[in-house]
Amino acid sequence: MGKLPCSALEVRLAVTLFLLLLGLANLFGAWEVRNFAAFTPAGVASAVGVSGHQGNHASGSASGESPVDLETLNEKKHHIDRELLVQDSHVHIPVYAITAALLVLIVFGLRLGSGSRVALVLFAFAAPPLEFVGLWGTHLWSGSGRVWGAFALLGGAMMGLVYLAVLSLTLKQCWFSNSKKGEQDA
Repeated sequence: MGKLPCSALEVRLAVTLFLLLLGLANLFGAWEVRNFAAFTPAGVASAVGVSGHQGNHASGSASGESPVDLETLNEKKHHIDRELLVQDSHVHIPVYAITAALLVLIVFGLRLGSGSRVALVLFAFAAPPLEFVGLWGTHLWSGSGRVWGAFALLGGAMMGLVYLAVLSLTLKQCWFSNSKKGEQDA
């Protein structure tokens, strides 16, 4: 535990490059979420809920009609149906598990207290199920889609925060800490 900052240059380099590539993938993932679902519980509910094409319009009349916005009339709305949600779950859940495992291995190599390591481990492995419970909850119970959408966003945000914590700690301890140089010489 905690020996990554003192490890060989090639080990620190490999860990750092892995984290940077993972960050690049996360940027594209965030772009995809912004394009197709938005970073709001209502946006997730609209994209994933069973009534995703209509969304949750609170401003419609009693007959269910709502005003037409001519500027958005021809915009294609992306909807994640059940088949796509199954496919996404099948692909993303194992990838999230592998990502969480690799982040946790890096956490074990960092100089952290046991409590900090435990918290990062729990958050890394809790984030993906929270996100997918939120996505499936939104799809299965679209009437409360905004609540479930908030769970999905919370899961994604938690994984992003774990990533940023691991990245910043790795950069600081492996590349910008004076204590590692003295330990390598010893």
